[in-house]
Amino acid sequence: MTEELNLKDLFTNFIKFNMRNKKIIFLIVLFGVCSVILYQKLKKPYYETKAICMSGISEYERQEQVENLSQRTAIDLINHLQINIDNKDFGQLSKILGVKNDVASTIKFIEAEQLYQQDMDEKYYALNKFEISLTVFDNSKISEIQKGLIYYFENNDFVKSYHQSYIKSNNNIINDVEREIELLDQIRLEGAQNSLDVSSINIVSGKEGKELSNQIVTLSHHREEIKMKQDLLKPLVYVQGFANVDKKEDEIFIWSILGAFVSYLFSLLITFIKEII
Repeated sequence: MTEELNLKDLFTNFIKFNMRNKKIIFLIVLFGVCSVILYQKLKKPYYETKAICMSGISEYERQEQVENLSQRTAIDLINHLQINIDNKDFGQLSKILGVKNDVASTIKFIEAEQLYQQDMDEKYYALNKFEISLTVFDNSKISEIQKGLIYYFENNDFVKSYHQSYIKSNNNIINDVEREIELLDQIRLEGAQNSLDVSSINIVSGKEGKELSNQIVTLSHHREEIKMKQDLLKPLVYVQGFANVDKKEDEIFIWSILGAFVSYLFSLLITFIKEII
């Protein structure tokens, strides 16, 4: 009972203290909020945008598509750029991205995250795509930064080496397939001249256990699959490029509330000292 009365007295005294000093408290809080709003209005504005990407790096490395790792290297390469941004090393950043210094210096923040999809069992699994979040001070430079990221991937020594090996390997397979098609075509022609039927001999099995009996069609299909992968699986591809945004991010509301709270605490300290003196 005594504790309840003490709490009641404490609360009552606190309210009376605020009422006695309401003018000073109000002025300090008002000054704090106005200062925050003024700062938010005068500070350099920034813009936030996102892009959806995919990369063929894991295919170049011939890695098994382990969950969460299919786009891991590409994501790490993007996130590594934040080191230069945090250190304001825009000269190095402009060199890496192949853009001018004024374009690199407009980047405030960049981050890549793996994209996931939920299945029927409510379990999440990694997609072969990732999302890049970009914050810039100048929204007119977004398209140049987008091109700069492609330049960054295509000119990275690690990626370039693996990509060249990947293309060379695929070209060798394509050449082997084309030679095999020519050989089969010649065998079929010679078989027709000698009244032999070789058109239904099975060489390659298709997906899901389905067999394709025409060898040339099967090999041709395999060759086109390799070509399609080679054309599509570039170091960095935009599924959806960065959106052009015009809305400035200023966070006035959040910072105003925080400013009001801090100002209120400061006003309590000032008025308490004033009453003691």
